[in-house]
Amino acid sequence: MNKKLKQGIRELFKSLPFIEKSLHFVVMIGVLLQLISSSLMHVHGDTPLNKIAELAFIHIYLGIVLLPLGIIFAIKVIMRRRLFDLYPWLFGRYEGIKEDAESLLKGSLPEPKPAGLAASVEGLGLLALLLALVTGAMWFLVVNISGPNELLLSVHKLAVTFIQIYFFAHGAFALLHLFKWWRE
Repeated sequence: MNKKLKQGIRELFKSLPFIEKSLHFVVMIGVLLQLISSSLMHVHGDTPLNKIAELAFIHIYLGIVLLPLGIIFAIKVIMRRRLFDLYPWLFGRYEGIKEDAESLLKGSLPEPKPAGLAASVEGLGLLALLLALVTGAMWFLVVNISGPNELLLSVHKLAVTFIQIYFFAHGAFALLHLFKWWRE
C-alpha cells in the first residue's frame, strides 16, 4: 500500500483509542460481509428453518458473532463521545448540525466535532447497526422457537436498509476527508 495512503488512513483514525480503532475495523469488515452475504441469500418471512440454505446460516452466525462486538463498539464510542455529542437533537441542540450543514452547502467539508453533523450521523449509524443486529438475532430466536415470522424479518430488512445507507455514506465521507487531507 502506498506510504502516503497509509499515512492518510492513520490521520483519519488518529483521535481514536486503539481498542476503538480495532473494533471499528472488525465491525466494518463484519458489516461488509453481512451486506454481501445478505444479497446472496433468499429467506422470506414464511421460510421454515429447515428450508433455509447454508449460505443464510453463514450470514446468521456471523450476525450472532457481530452482535456482542457491535454492542461493545457502541458502548466504547458512547463512553468516549457522550450521548450529547452523538445525539444533540435529543437534547434540542441543533447549532453544530446547522453550522456543518451550512458549511456543506457552501461547498466546504466541515471538520468533525462534538454535537456536529458527523457526530450526529455517527450516532445514527450506531443505532442502525444495533437495530440490524438485534432484529436479526430476534428473528433467528423466534424462528427457532415458534417458526417463521414475517414481521420480524421485515423489520430486520428495513433496519439493514439503514445500515446500508450509513455504511456507504460513512465510507464516502471518509474518502472525502482522505481526499481533502491528501490535497493539503
